[in-house]
Amino acid sequence: MKTKLIFLSLLFLSFLNIKAQCTPEITSPRLGTMFPDKVVFCNTETETLSTTQTYGSYQWYKQEWDWQTPNTNPWVAIPGATSQTLTINGTDDMLYYFKVEVTQADCTAESTPILADGYAYGLPFMMVDLQPGTFQEIAPGEYNVCEGASVQFNDGFPELYGTHTWFSCLPGSNPPSSSDPCIIPGETGDSYTATTSGTFGFYACTEYCPDQCEMLSEFAFTKLNFGNWDFCGTLGTGETKPKENNLSVYPNPASQVIYIGKESDKKYTEVSIIDMSGKLIQQKKDHRFSEAIDVSSLVPGTYIIVSKSENGKVFKNKFIKK
Repeated sequence: MKTKLIFLSLLFLSFLNIKAQCTPEITSPRLGTMFPDKVVFCNTETETLSTTQTYGSYQWYKQEWDWQTPNTNPWVAIPGATSQTLTINGTDDMLYYFKVEVTQADCTAESTPILADGYAYGLPFMMVDLQPGTFQEIAPGEYNVCEGASVQFNDGFPELYGTHTWFSCLPGSNPPSSSDPCIIPGETGDSYTATTSGTFGFYACTEYCPDQCEMLSEFAFTKLNFGNWDFCGTLGTGETKPKENNLSVYPNPASQVIYIGKESDKKYTEVSIIDMSGKLIQQKKDHRFSEAIDVSSLVPGTYIIVSKSENGKVFKNKFIKK
């Protein structure tokens, strides 16, 4: 009886071992480095996928990524991919799911899919932080800025990009020459503060893949013209500040509409609403003081209103959208 129990126990353990070996799991050097179920690798590199155990047979499959859930794209068997390992690359396999089907004795099973992810390499963009009241947008991406003020430029993906090269004019080539006269010496961080005129932008390399670099699009470069413009005032210290020209804004805070102006001005040739980053959000031409301005679509926060009267006066006000 004792012998029979030992035999049955060994048989049971053997059965469990077979079942345990028929649960394939994919592994690779970069799997989980940035995301638990994703392989992130550089465009010019390859990555080897493998199973954590050895099986009798293998068939690897791939499925194109889709934004919707469930993914309606079909799983396709990869021709010739019938070994324990599969080599993928950043040029052909980015944004594809991969899985492997294995057999062991009379057992057949599939692994959980993993994704070759490309989202870690979003194209660079630049955020421009202008001081309220010290600038005037004269064209898309071009600003007149008061002398003595400053403008901060920030990489919109600081967690993605590492070493930066900042420019004060459009570089002559992409990638830029190390001797390009537009390079601002010593500026390699995620941000740069400008206090002089120029056309500013950057070239940056991803931190994860130091050899994978991107140039900010030419249209995304920002031009600054520093000077003592009519809308600038001066402090005794020589620093600049906006003229203290204010109008009545009511209600303030506001949720739906606001009214701005005074009866003596009758009409304002232009009223601009600007967010705290300096971006023009809304603009109205030929505004009369008695007309409501619809602000219901604005995101809650603080805004600057710049109003120009018919006689050339410029007024600056803050209001809160709730």
